[in-house]
Amino acid sequence: MKNIAYSLFLLTFLLYTASCKKNRDTEKPIEKNIDTEIENWLSKTGIPSTSIVLFKNGNVLKSKAYGYSNLKTKTLANTSTIYNTGSNFKSVTATAIMQLEEKGLIDIDKPINTYLKEPIKYFNKNTPITARHLMSHQSGIPSSIGINKVWERKPNRTLREIVTAIKPTTKPDEKHIYSNDGYALLGLLIEDVTGLTYEEYIWKNILDPLGIETFGFLRPTPEMIEDLALPYHIRYNQAYPTNQLHLEQYPAGDIFLKPIDMAKFLMMHLNEGEISSTKILSKKSVEKMHLPNLEVEENFYYGLGFGIDQIDGKNYSYHQGSLPGYLSVFQIDFETKTGVYITSNVSSSPIQDKQINLLLKYLFEYVKNDNLKRDLEVPINKKTPVSRTIKLGNYIGKYKIEGAPVYLTIDKIGNQLFLINPAKERFRIESLNSNRFFITTENEDIEFKENKGNIESLKIFSMGKEINAKKE
Repeated sequence: MKNIAYSLFLLTFLLYTASCKKNRDTEKPIEKNIDTEIENWLSKTGIPSTSIVLFKNGNVLKSKAYGYSNLKTKTLANTSTIYNTGSNFKSVTATAIMQLEEKGLIDIDKPINTYLKEPIKYFNKNTPITARHLMSHQSGIPSSIGINKVWERKPNRTLREIVTAIKPTTKPDEKHIYSNDGYALLGLLIEDVTGLTYEEYIWKNILDPLGIETFGFLRPTPEMIEDLALPYHIRYNQAYPTNQLHLEQYPAGDIFLKPIDMAKFLMMHLNEGEISSTKILSKKSVEKMHLPNLEVEENFYYGLGFGIDQIDGKNYSYHQGSLPGYLSVFQIDFETKTGVYITSNVSSSPIQDKQINLLLKYLFEYVKNDNLKRDLEVPINKKTPVSRTIKLGNYIGKYKIEGAPVYLTIDKIGNQLFLINPAKERFRIESLNSNRFFITTENEDIEFKENKGNIESLKIFSMGKEINAKKE
């Protein structure tokens, strides 16, 4: 009997071992396939680095970084590399507001002016704006972006200075207007109601309880600076350094975190407001945040701090965040408790938005189905080869802007052309073809007009507008 029992045990053990080995063997090609596809994605797009976190049922399935956080020094990105979350952090600000409601400090459906120390005078008393309106971008407050350079010696406006000037352009509930100023107002609401700064409240009540160690998320500490991914801008699949900028309306999304930090926050939402026995939010509040409040466009809605994408009749919570030099996106599914968070150190543009969302779709398919057999297709924007040798000296000179008493200057350092704007800022420009150039750090092109071998004028194409200037 002992021999038979031992034989059965040995047979069972061998079958189990073989099964585990088979599972590992089948998983390795999938893991390798993902790594290969992402590395190819970076190579084709020119994006310097990306970091991904894939999670399911409260567990991280894969956390990995690819590419370079600093291209010049060839510093490899890793899972501790810090990126800017952009507007993805709106979901954290909205979570803080829901906490205040749970504590009985506010009612998200009562006028926001009820709770502010200095009520906003431009708000209509007959159609009051509420925290719900602000969280779902239905307040009628126009969108604006107050961006300053990190190295600029210019004082920032306070949250109160920003919101004091807010003037709604439509009545609440009439139209979806994505508004950073609305979230600056929510940040001020947190401060006025709690007596804490926005950063103190978010840290003490959300990030620290989640086990997040990246303190200094608003103003990076000296230790964090060494781990920051530098910001870049893509033009024709090539990365160029861009200005380090910050957003005045920081509760709307100008936050520095590790990718795993955002993943922990998202896993908490998937787990009905709780993670590792730590309760951040009630199940009821979580459900409120992920219900559609208003249809934004076909098959896309917005809840409270979360976008809601409807795919094949099913809702997925989604958001994209960007600040010059950073682009990130997440998607979570409450039915399967799955999610993907992706971040990169590249500016947003229509083609980069499409590229990162295709990567999101590709990775979400793997997380949701535990299976991935297709390749990742990537749209790219190729640069047209220069058709002839360009004589840089032809372009140098001062160009008077049409209809304005100011000038643009084209000059040269070595073999590199630069454009100097009226504010004396210098921008590197590269040739796209014989008389067409592009500014490496901006989504702007320059076309020079030539007559009998001489440059007579230039035209700048910027955000759908044209600026003309004649050479003097």
